[in-house]
Amino acid sequence: MNPLDPSILTSVDEQGDRVNIIPAEVRGFYRKHRTWTQLVLLTIFLALPWIKIHGRQSIFINIADREFSFFGLFLKSHDAPLLFFVLGTLTLGLAFVTSIWGRVWCGWACPQTVFIDAVYRRIEEWTEGNYLKRRQLRQGPLNSERVFKSGAKWILFIIVSSLIAHSFIAYFVGADPLAEMVQKPPQENWTYFLLVFIFTAAILFDFAWFREQFCVIMCPYGRIQSLLLDQKSLAVVYDVKRGEPRKNPGVDKSQQGSCVSCNRCVQVCPTGIDIRNGLQMECIACTACIDACDEIMEKTKQPKGLIRYDTLDGSKITLKRPRSLAYLAAILLMTGGLTYALSTREPVDLTLLRGQGLPYSFVKNEAGEEVILNQFKLHIQNQSDHAGDYRLSLDQALLDKGIQLTVGENPLHLEAGQSHEWYFFLRSNPKIFQGANGKLKGLIWVENTEAKENFKTKKEIIVVGPKE
Repeated sequence: MNPLDPSILTSVDEQGDRVNIIPAEVRGFYRKHRTWTQLVLLTIFLALPWIKIHGRQSIFINIADREFSFFGLFLKSHDAPLLFFVLGTLTLGLAFVTSIWGRVWCGWACPQTVFIDAVYRRIEEWTEGNYLKRRQLRQGPLNSERVFKSGAKWILFIIVSSLIAHSFIAYFVGADPLAEMVQKPPQENWTYFLLVFIFTAAILFDFAWFREQFCVIMCPYGRIQSLLLDQKSLAVVYDVKRGEPRKNPGVDKSQQGSCVSCNRCVQVCPTGIDIRNGLQMECIACTACIDACDEIMEKTKQPKGLIRYDTLDGSKITLKRPRSLAYLAAILLMTGGLTYALSTREPVDLTLLRGQGLPYSFVKNEAGEEVILNQFKLHIQNQSDHAGDYRLSLDQALLDKGIQLTVGENPLHLEAGQSHEWYFFLRSNPKIFQGANGKLKGLIWVENTEAKENFKTKKEIIVVGPKE
């Protein structure tokens, strides 16, 4: 098997067994900026569940109660259509970024890359040493040193994986409830205990062992990148004209290119590819090979940039391309739709239902007269970010017909995000249904006259009674 053949996976050997990749450490311009980017992303991931906006967790996906909060915006299950705009914007945004800047997401912001590169490989360096020592340790005998170092490494892996799992679950359970659960025995919250255990095991398997195999075998984005990239997309590329022919025993020194065949770019690659073979599916554009090659170019007193960020055809990146403009137009359409949907979203959601049982009944009023009773249920949801007092009233046209409203609590106080089943009754004289075929249409009003929110909306209601 030729290890330089780009059609062959570098992470497997001739028998199809996995080749464990231990990339070399690298320093340089991109390494420094990637480190700071990863630290910022890790801080955001760990801090967001504990940040509250308007009294709610900044990002809270409460699937059990079908409630969602995103940076102060509170959504219920009936707001699910808004997710179409959110997911559409994110998907098209990734496609747009890829069409211009290539796989910058994979190398700089993907959780797979960030956690492995910024956390798990750092733990390996602390416990087992640099990449040369780690390779020697793995190939050496199973002695006390290897057991101690590997044991310390895996203990730290388990602790970090548990922390990541708890932080991830906090987005769905809530940071405060999760903190309370952690302080109690597992048997009091078996479901969440098992859930965190499963996520910890999955994270440990992926970030500590599976690693680059996920990018190569399972990640769908790596498979579809060829559909999103073109010759004018930015990518990590090797300058063939400048680098070839490489330094080899059979190449005359006067004809030799800039590449000195040090294979440093291969040694630092987390997926084990040789970037000199051209753009490959396994490349995550992590820029490690750029920093490694620039370091060698400095030592050999040659200009940097033999491996660099560049477009595939060598042209300057531009947004003025049909594909990129189409993505951008679709993104603007999605964000415009989301903005319109949010701006026209009512602060209160109302659902009017007729009471169960008979459509109407006969009851006696205070004077002993027989009247018609209609029962209704109004589901009211406070979708604003503050509490409110809501008053229910009848339209004047119904009041003129002598219809009376009876409601247990009026006004009704609701906290932000709170919902309530509001039951009310309408009493009416049987005579008003004469000539109306047993139905009278009208309106009910729900209003909140607080200074913060002068809100008033109506719902159509049908009062039924005996037909002629």
